[in-house]
Amino acid sequence: MSNPVILHNDTHRTLRVITTRGEEFGEKTHIVPVLGDELHNLVLDFPVYLMKDIGTGKFSLNALMGLEPGENLYLQGDHWAASYLPLHMRRQPFLLTASDEEKQTTEENEAKIAINLDSKRISESQGQAIFNEDGSKTPYLESIIQVLTMMAMGIESTEAFISALVEHDLIESTLLNVTFANGEKKTLKGLYAIDAVKLSELKGDALEQLHSRGFLQACYLMSASMGQVTKMIKMKNATL
Repeated sequence: MSNPVILHNDTHRTLRVITTRGEEFGEKTHIVPVLGDELHNLVLDFPVYLMKDIGTGKFSLNALMGLEPGENLYLQGDHWAASYLPLHMRRQPFLLTASDEEKQTTEENEAKIAINLDSKRISESQGQAIFNEDGSKTPYLESIIQVLTMMAMGIESTEAFISALVEHDLIESTLLNVTFANGEKKTLKGLYAIDAVKLSELKGDALEQLHSRGFLQACYLMSASMGQVTKMIKMKNATL
């Protein structure tokens, strides 16, 4: 459930946010939406794939957390078994209003930060305070504002990256077939990756365009992230 309301220092002054990890906070999920700006951190822990919205046909960038729905191998009780926590998870239970995602300045984004009052992270007795007694922002809220600002600025560049991949036909559908130590086999469908062959064949203006915009490096990072599937299989085997 989601019940987002605009954050206000009078109405929400007593609220606190539980910042520990846990299944009870909706983190038992095998995919998490990510931004292109996060790739240099994500590649150290997670495979990153494109996925397509069946309704709109639009692609989005996602980090794979598990090898089947409802599984997050990096969530071990309340311990996060990875070096990086994606921005989408870090910002919970805060979000920007739809209009704010088109804005660029911190001041504009601060004005319309929303909070999901139905989140199980919301408390009045434990967790991080959002406001000080005088109504000023706590260091915790300041850090959340930074995260939301990075996300707002990263949405446009991520969409541009995906558009460039579509334009140059660099996206290929892929099946992820895995076999576990107990002999069980799984196939994950609906995943899309960088077409390494077509990427290697790019020349001239197309190659220069991708390079100049940082998209060529992003392609290489996505391709390199596939190596983390092997780590995930080992993590899964340890639970069998």
